[in-house]
Amino acid sequence: MNGGLSSPELTSLRTFLAVYRWGAVGKAAEALHLSQPAVSHHIKALEQATGRPLFQRSGRGIVPTAAGHALAAEAGEHMDALERVVSSLRPTGSADIGTVFLGAPGDVLAEMVLPRAAPLLDLGVALRCRIGLPDELLCGLLADQLDIAVLTKIEGAPTKQLYLLHWRDEEFVLIGRSGDAPYDPATGPRRFVGYAESMPMARRYFRTCWGISPQTPGLTVPDMRAVVRAVQAGAGLAVVPLYLAEPGIANGTLQVLHTPPTPVLNSLYLAMRRGREHVPRVRTVFTELIS
Repeated sequence: MNGGLSSPELTSLRTFLAVYRWGAVGKAAEALHLSQPAVSHHIKALEQATGRPLFQRSGRGIVPTAAGHALAAEAGEHMDALERVVSSLRPTGSADIGTVFLGAPGDVLAEMVLPRAAPLLDLGVALRCRIGLPDELLCGLLADQLDIAVLTKIEGAPTKQLYLLHWRDEEFVLIGRSGDAPYDPATGPRRFVGYAESMPMARRYFRTCWGISPQTPGLTVPDMRAVVRAVQAGAGLAVVPLYLAEPGIANGTLQVLHTPPTPVLNSLYLAMRRGREHVPRVRTVFTELIS
């Protein structure tokens, strides 16, 4: 949101929208490369111009007033359109300098997102990454604490509020330590490792393959890479994305213990709050991820 618009009123309005979308003066200041006092000054100037308070304090933070919500609804789309026009007039190759907040599960972040980070950093984009489970990341998007999130499930998500793109599919496999017996639920319980108590990956695999729910895990750890390491150490079996199991399968420390007739797939989505896809620096990151 840097550059292009110089009118004091438009500058204050742009600052207002940043505070509204981030939900905090500090985060808006970081995104705009302004000091917090400067951001507060812009908000006060806009409140004087409109004759209404736009934010009120709530606990340690601030929340929009009714007038603030109304102004954001009225002005947000138009300001985003102006930003797009200014961005389109910049010379090709100029940097979309700014901060983008991105969230993903730890393994997806490490294996799929961060290998694409260097070109973005070269453009001047500052990335701030957060690791979380799908529900946590969704809450971050809806609270404007994240610009982009990789969601491994969208069931129950308010899709009308989100800009969603199917990014890729991951294949689930049931693995154990090398030498473990093949798995069949009819032969009795075996110890399992999961990254959450609900075992979402195992639940999908079990329901697809056998029409049943998996047993309660003996160990949970919220990082699939750690789950794989636990399986290699003999902590139990696990259902994990194939790409995480492949190195262990190749070096002989892991093996696939069940092969379904049809691969069990799970879709990964790139998600943004609607409207954020038009912010130049966010669009730059989004485009790099899907390229």
